[in-house]
Amino acid sequence: MNCRWRLIPIAPERRHVNLAVRGFTLEPFGKNTLFLHTIVPLRQEILMTVHFQNSRRLWLATLAAVAGSRILPRLSASLHMPAPAQYQDNGDGTVTDTISGLTWQQTDAGEMTLEAAQQYADQLQLGGHTDWRLPHPMELFCIMDHRLHGPAMNTRWFPATAARYWWTETARPDSREKYWQVNTGGGIGAHAKSEAIGAGGENPVHTRCVRGPSPWGAGPRLQKHTDGTVTDEVTGLVWQQQLNSQAMTWEQAQEYCRELSIAGQSDWRLPTIRELRSISDDRLAQPSLNPDFFTGADSVPCWSGTTQMNRPERAWYTDFTSGLVTYRDKTERMQVLAVRGSSPLTAEPTEPVTPNARTGGGGKAGGGKGKEKGKKGAEKTKPPRKNASE
Repeated sequence: MNCRWRLIPIAPERRHVNLAVRGFTLEPFGKNTLFLHTIVPLRQEILMTVHFQNSRRLWLATLAAVAGSRILPRLSASLHMPAPAQYQDNGDGTVTDTISGLTWQQTDAGEMTLEAAQQYADQLQLGGHTDWRLPHPMELFCIMDHRLHGPAMNTRWFPATAARYWWTETARPDSREKYWQVNTGGGIGAHAKSEAIGAGGENPVHTRCVRGPSPWGAGPRLQKHTDGTVTDEVTGLVWQQQLNSQAMTWEQAQEYCRELSIAGQSDWRLPTIRELRSISDDRLAQPSLNPDFFTGADSVPCWSGTTQMNRPERAWYTDFTSGLVTYRDKTERMQVLAVRGSSPLTAEPTEPVTPNARTGGGGKAGGGKGKEKGKKGAEKTKPPRKNASE
């Protein structure tokens, strides 16, 4: 055949697929994403079956390319299919994230101090492996599901426990006594080690270990371009280089992104909260948005496009003073940093979910062997509910 196909990037990575024939490129339909499924060569045409995914549904679509012509996209089937599960239950107390490749301890190990958590991870034997560790902040943040509340986590894969927070391995660079913690509400913030119940504080901070090479590495890997954009090589997302200096409401921020045109592109949008947090560099503070790459970077909060699940009048944001994630009313005013493109690492979950029942704690903590030293009266009292930023 005279038709030559080029797939960018590699399909098994489940990244979006661009198909090019004789220099003509078919971009994903609008803001949707195509995932390669099969390619079947037939005489004078090639039929490709792809997963056709938008923010709400997954469809089976067929694209046909006739030899010697431009690509002719044809939606030949509109078969509603359940979105594929992001996780795989390994049946041994572990769950594998099929996108990041990381394997997680399925049920957290209960409340403990940071020092006990570090020792626990070092000694953990689970699923036939001993190379467990505490997670990087973005690793842990990306197993949260902001479509859910109480907890903001899919309990099909990660059973609810009495946790209110989970430890990460990372301290704030400007305050080594404060370590990043992800909370059950869906936020992330740095808290003093002494706030944990086991250290004499009030916060039930639990431990969930992870293993495998981190797709996030030490932080974002940024490239600055002369066309007013910045690319993060970790996710492939393209960012507006100049931080918008005018604070605006959430609705105004949405409109600003829709009307934005940079580098000849007009498909800019508000980032999801995962995307926005991914460019906060945990090696930096005040600001945590790297000023070497982002013009006008400052210690300011920026809107995400993610609405708070149980309070639709609120939306999530990232505060680039440190990288804290919490929420505000959409009528308040904050800065804007637009993005374009998509990345499996930061994509919002698409697997159908059933809203979690508010547990108010409960659930059995455990999973794996390992000593939990420094554990003092783990669930003695239930502290008052806090904002996701606390």
